[in-house]
Amino acid sequence: MAKAEVESLARELSFLSLISLALSDITPMASLLVTAGAVLTIAGSAGFWAFGLGCLIAVTVAMCMAELGSMYPTAGGLYNIVHRVLGRPLGFLAMVDYVCQGIFIPATLALGIGTYLHSLSASISVNISSAIAMAIITLLAVLRIHVGAIIISVCLAIEFVVLITITGSGLFHWNQPLSIITHPVVIKNGTFGSVAGAAIVAAIAASLFSVNGYDSAINFSEEVKGKARNVGRAVMIAALVGIVFEFLPFAFGLFGTHDLKAYLSSSTPFTDLITNELGSTAGKVVTVGALFAIANATLAITMQFARVLWSSGRDKAWPNPVNELLGKVHPKFRSPWVSTIIIGLISTLFCLKASLVSSITFTAVLIVILYALIAIASIVSRIKHKDAERPYKMILWPLAPIVTIIGVGLTLSQQKFSDVEIVSIIALVSLVYYFFYLHRTKHDRWVPHNPATNE
Repeated sequence: MAKAEVESLARELSFLSLISLALSDITPMASLLVTAGAVLTIAGSAGFWAFGLGCLIAVTVAMCMAELGSMYPTAGGLYNIVHRVLGRPLGFLAMVDYVCQGIFIPATLALGIGTYLHSLSASISVNISSAIAMAIITLLAVLRIHVGAIIISVCLAIEFVVLITITGSGLFHWNQPLSIITHPVVIKNGTFGSVAGAAIVAAIAASLFSVNGYDSAINFSEEVKGKARNVGRAVMIAALVGIVFEFLPFAFGLFGTHDLKAYLSSSTPFTDLITNELGSTAGKVVTVGALFAIANATLAITMQFARVLWSSGRDKAWPNPVNELLGKVHPKFRSPWVSTIIIGLISTLFCLKASLVSSITFTAVLIVILYALIAIASIVSRIKHKDAERPYKMILWPLAPIVTIIGVGLTLSQQKFSDVEIVSIIALVSLVYYFFYLHRTKHDRWVPHNPATNE
């Protein structure tokens, strides 16, 4: 299948819509309520330090992504960057990693919908309600992108109101001493126990997952109007706003709880805080707001990764019939509808079987590995492509990528062996496929889109 036969996406997004989509992919509220809770489960009150370190690393990662994304603004996003700078094999591994994230991240957030519905009524099944929500969101994700952006922007406004409420509740109802972070505790077998340093490092991965999503500005770049520099700006603005609006309620929520033991043990700690401080009615209102936020996040992320899967078809990553199928664009909505349905269908099936914490820890490993590749690429790019145009240039080079590499390296060393093992198996199978199928014909298979020539 020739590249020219793949249908193109429509440029309908403004710069503000791009930021809105990227922020919705981070979804500060949904991430706080769904994935940040795993930080408390793993590290207890030391989650304050784990989350803070994760936010610091996320800023340095965003700097790397902003520069490289402005140089290579394509729907393939991070995997196209790795391909351009680090070569075909690593580019393919990055693509597989990214596509796997596209399956597990929407499913993880959809499981959050089931978790909060269950908190409203114990008779509601977490897995079944999550799967139903994921199926509905998939259909919405097929709509024209500017329609999706409008839906997302409305939900995002609700989201920030709830985040401010959580922050204020903790700030003005300070109930815990500073010793909970100077001498942190974690729940072990129903009682308080000390926190090991390894647990803090391990929890950084979940915190990175929580603030992840600013890279989506690159994935939507082929549908945005304006200059390539705006892609880098959108990455940084979304990252900084998202991080601030997650870290503040995370920190103040921890200090605002009356019952630290119950808070660290809860599957819905942040909405529990509102219920305890402002009453059950306020708690239910915030829980409903949480459901809007999580649905918003799931919609934005499904749209993002549908573009990644669509791009993999355009880039000839698979046998030709598969590439042609993935490359289809809806004639009316101008969206990659087949790729959207595939992402949504697999995520829906995953919702029926997975648990929230296990999906978070596994997906976090995928995210950390891709961050490492991007940081390495940002160093190699400055050395290998000295004269290349950089529409958006990061500050603090090479400090930012060095901090990223050290941070994600330490984090990866403390992840569950089973998660690392599964990711390693996926990588091995991917390399076998690459060298026995794709590598044999370099010009007809695995030819990622070049934004400089639009080919």
